Amino acid sequence: MTLSMFLESQDPTPEGEKLDAFERLMKEAGIVTKDLPEKNLFSSKVEAFYRTDGTKALFPEYVARTLVQAMTEYPVFKYLVAARTPIDSNVYKAAYLDLDDAENKKATQMRRVTEAADLPVAKLRLGETAITLYKYGRAIQPSYEVIRRMSINILNKHIEAIGIQAADNKVAEILSIIKDGDGNNNAATSYKAKDLDSAFSTALTRTAWIKFLLKFYPRACNTVVSNEDGLIQILEVLYPASSATAQMDELIANGLNVAVRLPQNLVTNVTLLYSPHIEKIGGKVPIYGLNRESAIEEIVEVGSTISEVEKFIKNQTHLMTVSENSGFRKILKKSSAIMTLE
Repeated sequence: MTLSMFLESQDPTPEGEKLDAFERLMKEAGIVTKDLPEKNLFSSKVEAFYRTDGTKALFPEYVARTLVQAMTEYPVFKYLVAARTPIDSNVYKAAYLDLDDAENKKATQMRRVTEAADLPVAKLRLGETAITLYKYGRAIQPSYEVIRRMSINILNKHIEAIGIQAADNKVAEILSIIKDGDGNNNAATSYKAKDLDSAFSTALTRTAWIKFLLKFYPRACNTVVSNEDGLIQILEVLYPASSATAQMDELIANGLNVAVRLPQNLVTNVTLLYSPHIEKIGGKVPIYGLNRESAIEEIVEVGSTISEVEKFIKNQTHLMTVSENSGFRKILKKSSAIMTLE
């Protein structure tokens, strides 16, 4: 259990209460973590955590909570991860539903079953390869003067910077899992834009774009990630330069008050993300697509979010270390795919 989980088990948060058990302890200790200049209130100094042995125990958990929040709220990261699952080991055997298996494919079709007949069974099996967790972390060495004079609000910004960097490192791992799979025969299906549209030459076409999105049926591709070249081509398809066709589209949509509804969201409501970690595949620019609610799961070892502080008397410094063990796996193989451009 994390300290936050333990405190919550000992002092459950009443319904309607805005602060959890850890935050209530912080409030009782008089430790203010945010500036509220409009109310003339400002955050405490970091040394507030060193007033008593009790407040010292709160500091590592506060650092861990701030770090995890920064990582999980990182814009690219939060749109790629469907679930964050805690485990009590450094390896994880995940369950998979192989929809390419002939028996499973038939069993999941939900066709009519005659009276008293057995229902078709779709088998959920453990993967052949365990998911390995890796450590992500950073150490900081502030002087006594920094600890004494720095406000918690400023400390937050440094921890958040570390969290954002860690999240970006994780994004690189997630993109690798999307492309190559997690070792359980679930690499992303790859499509060539020129095969989706015979008129394709060197730039992405609207036809290839729509056909790629439709490959996710019956789910929807609601998140797309690419590098600079890929993102520019997508934006040129979605927002073409002014032309007679575009003006006619605008006239029809606004002037004549005509609207088309696509309730399945198969070719609309796509979140576009940029990542420099996406490299060319076979010399071609790739576009990663996924259904973010069913594509990627993050596995985190409980208690591995470690933040420790050690004093060095000789040079009057602290050493703060922050680390976490985590890994990623695919939930459903069909929830991610790649399209390559020329």
